[in-house]
Amino acid sequence: MNTLVIFAVNVKALASFYEAVLGISATPKPGDAKKDIRLGGKGVELLIHSIPPRIAKTIVIKSPPAPRDIAAMKPVFDVKSLSKSEEQVALRGGVVTKVTFTLDGLTRRDVLDPEGNVIQLRSSKL
Repeated sequence: MNTLVIFAVNVKALASFYEAVLGISATPKPGDAKKDIRLGGKGVELLIHSIPPRIAKTIVIKSPPAPRDIAAMKPVFDVKSLSKSEEQVALRGGVVTKVTFTLDGLTRRDVLDPEGNVIQLRSSKL
């Protein structure tokens, strides 16, 4: 996978979340729309893409966010420290779920981003 596109109601808030949780930064490219934010680093590239206003106004984002768990995909991200990333999830408006397990020597935790997207963080370090 080269780039993951995440559709967002609040592009800036979601970009801030992923920057802090994954330890990546803005990496704009020529031709990127001004209202979108491209992030990259550590072998990851995310494009936080704005949802058109006519659709965004029909989406209700709760606080804390409700999980959007009917999606057919769940992105998995490697992080340096699971506990530090989980701290950032909570600080940036996401939710650390109780879903945690170890597989292939990595501890994994499902979290919700501020808009309710379910992602998994994994690390060899707690």
